[in-house]
Amino acid sequence: MSNRVFYAVQSVGLANPVQRTDPDTKPTESFTTVQGVQSVGLNTNFNLEPVYQLGQLELYDNYEEIPEVEITLNKVLDGQPTLYQQCMGEGTLVSLANYVTAFQLSIHEDTESRAQGNGAKVICNPAYLSSVTYTFPTEGNSTEEVTLVSNDKVWSSTSTASAPSVSGSDNIVRRNLVKTTGDGASLIPYGASGGIPENSRIQNITISMNLGREQIRELGRRTPYYRYINFPVEITTEFQVVALKDGDQVGAEESDTVCSNPKALANKAIKIVLCDGMTIDLGSKNKLRSVNYTGGDTGGGNATITYSYVTYNDFDFTGPSPS
Repeated sequence: MSNRVFYAVQSVGLANPVQRTDPDTKPTESFTTVQGVQSVGLNTNFNLEPVYQLGQLELYDNYEEIPEVEITLNKVLDGQPTLYQQCMGEGTLVSLANYVTAFQLSIHEDTESRAQGNGAKVICNPAYLSSVTYTFPTEGNSTEEVTLVSNDKVWSSTSTASAPSVSGSDNIVRRNLVKTTGDGASLIPYGASGGIPENSRIQNITISMNLGREQIRELGRRTPYYRYINFPVEITTEFQVVALKDGDQVGAEESDTVCSNPKALANKAIKIVLCDGMTIDLGSKNKLRSVNYTGGDTGGGNATITYSYVTYNDFDFTGPSPS
């Protein structure tokens, strides 16, 4: 008998992504265990819709719409296939827009040292990638967090072992494995007209993308026949740097001149490259949306500046190269 669930007896698996060509396309339920998962969350909303009628105060019916299942996963970047890669593949966002995966969570007895032996499993098939966030800090591990959405959630018993690798990884991505200099380095938006000062000391980079995943329904079918990416997709990138004596170097002075449309900001190229070969290319049309100067108070902390850039639809992903 199990008394609790803790990290050692849970395991997450994802099916190979397939291109959804018709409403009945589903990935084969053959799951690959995801390495480096830090947390998993599963939320189910049954979308009840009350129906009333004239002549009575009492509820007439509480109709059950199709359930909404939301799955959140957080993984350390470790040179192994990423969550995005296992859910969508590699390439540009538009080329991968129709790919779907399936999700499995297995839970085992709390007397086990690994996710093996008797237990229960839940499968969501198909599951669509809905959002992704990458964080590259100077303190701690670089991480990837994704949200998947589905309308199917099936529990059953399991005795199948699906534990992660015992050996772990020698390629945990920390600050020294983000390539900011040398051949094939990341493209950081340095320079004037809305860029980061050249002598900046970058503390943190965060990339976020929300795909929307709107449902399309049809008469004669209860479940949606497709959940599409709601283009245009906004992609934000934030760079946090230590504030230096020159400030943020971003001016905001306007003048009212007839027949003039001055532009203070230039498009910037952004590409993040890791030493394991993982690359996120956000194209050349990133533009500064905000800059925030904060900190440096009497508590003794350093002042920091956060530059927030935005672009649309440009997200070209390459996964880590096998070591």
